[in-house]
Amino acid sequence: MLSRIFIDTGAFLALEDESDQYHEVALQFREQVLRKRRYELITTSYILDETLTLIRFRISIKASIDFSKKIRKSKVVKILPVSSEIEEKALDIFERYDDKDFSFTDCVSFVVMWKMGIKEAFAFDDHFNQIGFIRKP
Repeated sequence: MLSRIFIDTGAFLALEDESDQYHEVALQFREQVLRKRRYELITTSYILDETLTLIRFRISIKASIDFSKKIRKSKVVKILPVSSEIEEKALDIFERYDDKDFSFTDCVSFVVMWKMGIKEAFAFDDHFNQIGFIRKP
């Protein structure tokens, strides 16, 4: 069985936005690690929501629509819907860690990762490290 890695909004954005400060690093990680099929790629509908919105406003609506079509047709990236059970657990984390600047979407991602036994995240923010996951690259 392949190891799983969670894909965060920042990673998708870095891959799509040539002006993103992490664009080159993200491309290298995708080519050197992810394209070699060392991981099962997991994300959520919440991450898709954030990503489409950011691409729309940072790049264009066309780029956002193109990304949406590409990601939904992908046989590599699995997009998990977020259940009310996951939302409830995420709310608990959101409230418990009020000293951190976790977004609610971050908390949803953490719950999904714990639930699926995912230890690594393709991400560019430290929130994943702060809660105990391994951030890559």
